[in-house]
Amino acid sequence: MELRIIRRHCRGLLALLLLVVSTGLAAAQSGQVYTATGIDVDITGDIATLRDQAMLEGQRKALQKVLSDIAPPDRVASLTLPSDDVISTWVQDFEIEQEKTSATRYIGRFTYRFMAEPVQQYLAGNSVQFAQIQTKRLLVLPIYTDEAGNSNLWGPTNLWLAPWATKAPNVSLVPMQLPTGDVADTEALSATQALAGDLPRLTALAQRYGAGDVLVTEVRASPVKDDGMQDFAITATRYSREAPSSFTDTVTGDPAMFDELLAQSADRAIAWVQGQWKQANLVDASKQSSMIVEVPITTLKQWVDIKRQLGGVPSLKSVRMVSLTRSLAILDISFLGDLPQFQRSLAQQDLSLATALGDPSKGTLRQDPNASVSQPPPPAPLPSQMN
Repeated sequence: MELRIIRRHCRGLLALLLLVVSTGLAAAQSGQVYTATGIDVDITGDIATLRDQAMLEGQRKALQKVLSDIAPPDRVASLTLPSDDVISTWVQDFEIEQEKTSATRYIGRFTYRFMAEPVQQYLAGNSVQFAQIQTKRLLVLPIYTDEAGNSNLWGPTNLWLAPWATKAPNVSLVPMQLPTGDVADTEALSATQALAGDLPRLTALAQRYGAGDVLVTEVRASPVKDDGMQDFAITATRYSREAPSSFTDTVTGDPAMFDELLAQSADRAIAWVQGQWKQANLVDASKQSSMIVEVPITTLKQWVDIKRQLGGVPSLKSVRMVSLTRSLAILDISFLGDLPQFQRSLAQQDLSLATALGDPSKGTLRQDPNASVSQPPPPAPLPSQMN
């Protein structure tokens, strides 16, 4: 009787294990990194064909955006896009966000979702590397520091909040989220604490929003200079599972263009976040790595969870089960990119992969439910003060 129960248990695990490949590949095919939102089209012509023309123009612009988001923009700029008929076969689905028509004009905004495989093949065929690992949602804490040195995180005195609310991307390699700024938020963290890198408070706030990492970013307005121009100094620190990373820049312009300068400042910080992650995770689709992985299993539910988590790893290309017992599955896996990139991809699904000592072709895969941002270095003294 015991033997029959064990065999039934193993057959159930086997069936679940065999689903990993199709689930993982399906997740890659429908990943948000292959989605372009807010694609604006404004064309004139014959009313009978305006919408069709708009959709064709929209899908080209959407594909161009997706390619620029996941691959180096300079390499994408040198590519010749396929014909409209070919691009249409790559579209998984699309939405009309809004539209206006007249007798001779069509204005529309679209969302396009592309299938991953043809986009990957197109880039690989042109020897262009790309990134497709999407991070957990990034909680962004924008802080505005005025000419007097007063730093504002919450409320209407934070003049940098509005540009971020407009600019922060929801669909990208690094999707971003802003806090609501309710009473719980204001009691949890001040501008001074955020700028000082108060890790326990930052982590608690990230957990409240279900975010992975936290970006603390500040724009500091200088007094207007003798030439009538004003500087806005940008600093940003991303607190993550890995070592914190930082960015600085300056936007200068006419203070009469105040709102535009703040918007440019947000664009600079967003471009740094997206570019840093993309550069670290560029892969060559023509190359794959493989390794043997042990997966400790204590319950059937645990394996169901692991299977679901693996299904969200787009760089996972194939899985073959080598052996199975009640407590251990051994898998032969292949993936795009190098091992550190694959480990980062797994980490976004709360999975950790440790390689065997002295043999990087073997490893152990475990769930990592206690993922949190890492401890930053001691912060330098900051002159900012909270209003």
